Amino acid sequence: MEFTWNALLTTLACSGIVGSLGTSNYLEQPCGIVPVHKFKIVGGHTAPRASTPWMASLIGENGFICGATLITNRFVLTAAHCLGNGELRVRLGENDLSKGGQEFKVDARIKHHNYSGDRHDIALLRLSARAQYTERISPICLLLDPLFSHLEDHIIKFRTYGWGENQFGRLNTILHKTSLYNTDRVNCSREFQNRSIDRDHICAKAANSSTCNGDSGGPLTAIVTYDHVATEFQFGIVSFGKQDCGGVTVFTNVMSHLEWIVENVRKAEKI
Repeated sequence: MEFTWNALLTTLACSGIVGSLGTSNYLEQPCGIVPVHKFKIVGGHTAPRASTPWMASLIGENGFICGATLITNRFVLTAAHCLGNGELRVRLGENDLSKGGQEFKVDARIKHHNYSGDRHDIALLRLSARAQYTERISPICLLLDPLFSHLEDHIIKFRTYGWGENQFGRLNTILHKTSLYNTDRVNCSREFQNRSIDRDHICAKAANSSTCNGDSGGPLTAIVTYDHVATEFQFGIVSFGKQDCGGVTVFTNVMSHLEWIVENVRKAEKI
């Protein structure tokens, strides 16, 4: 059992509570499909091809900028600090930056209205055309059911993915992944005394791996078994960490921004 929360999900399923979850409790389905072949992230490992079909890379006028995730066939989710004023493109379907993948222009940028550096570091990008789902392109799951609004607090081990700098200070051409462990926000605040850490954040760390420059905008995820199906859900977005790329990373808490995500996706869909 990968997460202790799975035991609670099983109990709820037996009681019929989890069984009440339906398609309306996801932003889009199918999503978060975990491949059968299971497999600067510093100290991480390469992510197998097609194991992260929801992973996106943001490309600016001078090349790679940040990571992102596909959440519907028209929108990707990333960090607000990744957005600039220059042209942005989104690449999907390839974990190797040198191979390109499918590329989309961005026709709308939606930054959180209360973004202030380390607070509400979240943004949506609308693709100029709808992505066609394939084995290598499909969305990550966002769980909208209010019964699980604080699910992130009960997960012990997360995953994070990115092309950020490795221990040699160079961007990884191949997507890397690593496991990070949930860290108490009070202890996290002691690590960043000049920043305000609250429920809008998730903190995570590991002894021998961390995020680094270039991993911004990438996801913090966890696999949760629902209805006997292992599904990958997104819980966070890489926001900031230590300058030396070690220790704890602070993620924007996706769960506390779900209302903002849904409202803006639906609003922008109609434009």
